[in-house]
Amino acid sequence: MESNSSYRKISFVALQSRLIKIVNLRIENGDFTERGLARILGISQSQVHNVLKGARKLKPELADHLMSRLDISVLDLIESGALQNQVVRRLPVEAGTLVPVARLRRAPMTRGSAQQLKFTDTKPD
Repeated sequence: MESNSSYRKISFVALQSRLIKIVNLRIENGDFTERGLARILGISQSQVHNVLKGARKLKPELADHLMSRLDISVLDLIESGALQNQVVRRLPVEAGTLVPVARLRRAPMTRGSAQQLKFTDTKPD
C-alpha cells in the first residue's frame, strides 16, 4: 500500500474548482448560457461571469444552490479514482490488499460511534 504522503487529499477548494470547470464545460457545450444560468440561479449575469472566470470566489451557499439546480452531486465533482484511493487508504485491511469500492457498504450508525465502511461479500445493486 502506498504511503499517506503519496495520496492527494480531496479538498473543498478542489471540489469548488471542479464544479466551476463542469459548469464552464456545460456552457461551452451549449447546455445553457451565462445569462440562462443567472436566470436559473436568480442572480445577476455579471455575478455568474465573475465566479466562473475566477474574479469572485464561489461561496458555499452559491455552490450548493448551483449543484441543486443543475442536479450535480459531490460525487460528480470527485475525479476518477480519487474516491477509491481515499476509501482504500482508510480501510483496515492487510497491506497490498485492494478492496473494490462496489463491495463496500455503509455500516449502520450506532450510538457513540462514527459511521464506518464495512467489507461485505455482496455484489453491487
